[in-house]
Amino acid sequence: MRNVALSTALALMLLPACGGDVSSSEEHGGSGGGGGEAPQDCSVVKPSTMVALPEGFSIDATEVSRCQYQAWLDTAPSTAGQDPWCSFNTDFTPQCEWPPGENGSYPVVCVDWCDAFAYCKAVGKRLCGKIGGGSNAMEDLDDPTKSQWYAACSSGGKYAYPYGNVYDDGKLCNDADRSSPEEAWYVPVGSLGACQSTEVGYSRVFDLSGNVWEWEDSCEGDLGLGDYCRIRGGSVMSPEGYASCGWEMLGWRGEAVDPVGFRCCLN
Repeated sequence: MRNVALSTALALMLLPACGGDVSSSEEHGGSGGGGGEAPQDCSVVKPSTMVALPEGFSIDATEVSRCQYQAWLDTAPSTAGQDPWCSFNTDFTPQCEWPPGENGSYPVVCVDWCDAFAYCKAVGKRLCGKIGGGSNAMEDLDDPTKSQWYAACSSGGKYAYPYGNVYDDGKLCNDADRSSPEEAWYVPVGSLGACQSTEVGYSRVFDLSGNVWEWEDSCEGDLGLGDYCRIRGGSVMSPEGYASCGWEMLGWRGEAVDPVGFRCCLN
């Protein structure tokens, strides 16, 4: 799919709408997975669950929730020691939809690429990038042997969407045909149990299409604030095509908007 700048893509979306424990994918779901979860405060933080995939890496079963992100902020993480291209980043606090309040089970949003990268590193994981380690090259957008995120979303390159090759029309995932700003916006992470692959080895990874877009460790340049980095996965604003595994947007490394979040990988 073609590159689309974040500001342009947001406009396009609006038009149709107006270190965790590693488990095998057959054994565990995410922090939800059964559907019907209600929003919650952060008095109890559900730990993340990771799913081991055939490509030899593990991925978070769900997007990082607001409670999980708040738990990290509660440790007062220092912004010192970030990579040079993130030296501009002096605050990890989300820039909207914060604090979590009673919406702690919703995905965290309004975090920039550096926030996402720092969180994953702090919890002993990494922002999903290249299989085997490092950043995923921009030209490897839809190569399931290179991109961790794409391999997970497409069931190793088999499907256009996590659940198959035919768009679900909002029946399975929280995309533009299911939700709108006038109705329910986000859903708790992992709460749509059918928004996953049915392929052995790739199931139990939720919301790779819809809910929120997700940062990938895949950037053009390493200069800092204005570098373009890849965002993928579709969101509540994404219609057919835009919610597919091969669709991408490009956001500035320092851009933090609603609805963009992330999940982590481990290998």
